[in-house]
Amino acid sequence: MIVYTVKKPRRMPVQQPLKILIADDHKMFGDALRTLLLPHFSEVGYVADGYELLFRVRKAPPDLILLDINLPGLNGFDAAEQIRQSYPKIRIVLVSMYDQQRMLKRAKEMGLEGYLLKDSPSRLLLAGIAKVLKGEKFYDPKLTRNELQREDSFSNKYMLTEREKQIIRRLVDGMKAKEIADDLGLKYETVKSHRKNIYLKLSISSLLELAAVVKSSLNHMDFPLPDDRLA
Repeated sequence: MIVYTVKKPRRMPVQQPLKILIADDHKMFGDALRTLLLPHFSEVGYVADGYELLFRVRKAPPDLILLDINLPGLNGFDAAEQIRQSYPKIRIVLVSMYDQQRMLKRAKEMGLEGYLLKDSPSRLLLAGIAKVLKGEKFYDPKLTRNELQREDSFSNKYMLTEREKQIIRRLVDGMKAKEIADDLGLKYETVKSHRKNIYLKLSISSLLELAAVVKSSLNHMDFPLPDDRLA
């Protein structure tokens, strides 16, 4: 059994007359988060279901939604997509136990304002929410740190140079050799030479294989597979 505890953090500098809505199917966590936020905001609501979330939003749109991914009825991503279409001004922050890059990547692609982990300290949750309410984006530092660690491990494993990593990022994003050369201020032939060295180091012979290796090494489950050509 998981027990959620709430430590009393420092109060935010100013009481904010804003409405927060928590959507999480774990009532114990939802109650703990609500207790944490009540001293700082004029209204903090709670729902435990994706469809109930949509109903509450239509009835009384909040300023910010703290949204779990695993919701019964309608999952967090699908709910966020519907809310974003009808209420683009509502800020949405995912609060999840998943520290996977594919989840963070999807949240960024959808334009969500933040991603916080459930095991984050109370002060970090409050700091992240405060930043989002100021119009900034906030992603849990642990997620960024994990991404950098995976990237370093990938680079060390194949002994990649910084330039090779720059080119790999652009190749898997679908850029062609000429576009990469223009983007990095290199000659076309130089980019092709780097590509050849990358293929040798990774023991591959195509862009599809490159994307597969990167996807496997960095755990990017939604990693795009580019066309198998470099024009």
